[in-house]
Amino acid sequence: MVGVFVVSTVGTSLFRNISRSRDYLEVVGRYGVERWVDMSLDSPDNSYPLGRVCGLSGDGYLVNAFVDFIRSDPRASCAELAGVLAVVEDVWARYGKVPIEVGLYPTASCTSYLASRILERYLVSGGFKVSVRVVEAIRSVEGFDEGLASLVDQVIGDVVDYSRRGFKVYVNATPGFKAETSFLVIASILAGASAIYYIHESFRRPVKLPIVPLEVRRDYLSLLESIAREGGVELAYVYSTLGMTEADVKDLEDRYLAYSDEARLKPRKWVVKLLEKLRWLREPEEGL
Repeated sequence: MVGVFVVSTVGTSLFRNISRSRDYLEVVGRYGVERWVDMSLDSPDNSYPLGRVCGLSGDGYLVNAFVDFIRSDPRASCAELAGVLAVVEDVWARYGKVPIEVGLYPTASCTSYLASRILERYLVSGGFKVSVRVVEAIRSVEGFDEGLASLVDQVIGDVVDYSRRGFKVYVNATPGFKAETSFLVIASILAGASAIYYIHESFRRPVKLPIVPLEVRRDYLSLLESIAREGGVELAYVYSTLGMTEADVKDLEDRYLAYSDEARLKPRKWVVKLLEKLRWLREPEEGL
């Protein structure tokens, strides 16, 4: 084993928790931190990368105050560190002090981005190598596919890369948007993650979520390859040549794998990204 790579999305629990601390009332009041917890993605202050809150990542007074708050009780400070530090403790207890790298994945909002930069500052001071990669925010139902595609592109791409380089990849499933985290867990297992950690707010010790061996059905994979590499195929071809029925197409739609656009069956953007990252997308064939 070369080392361990820890994956963690980034939410706003750090802001919620510092807002509850009597020791940081001054900094919370000065910057209006309590408003950041549920700040709308459409707020100008929260618009990545030019919103006002994004610019505060360079405010030494604010960042230092947050780092001091984290150091007072790192695991209790936020959901991200509750999971990441639990992984570190478990890994070092089992394997010795192997190298550990941390990947932080904020959404494209200023609040999530600022939180990731504060966490990066704390972790780097502890000797960890940290990367921060921004994932497209899921702003609406219409943007859900785009958001999942960005998650696959940034996060699952790293899971695949680190796994192939000999790292064990551990995923922190504690923070973040529940739908996004659920998808991340499933996709990470397909991409080769070694363990999934979760800590509920009511207990301090982590649990490992079971990793059940997952396998994509061959018929689904073949079909998804066909429509992904062509950007879609005619429904007439799907029915006549591939032998699928309308019920089969509706099943793909129900599974959020593909959708019908007039006379064509098209893949979801996240599906194309996942096939690319897992290297399951083969060269196109003639005749489609």
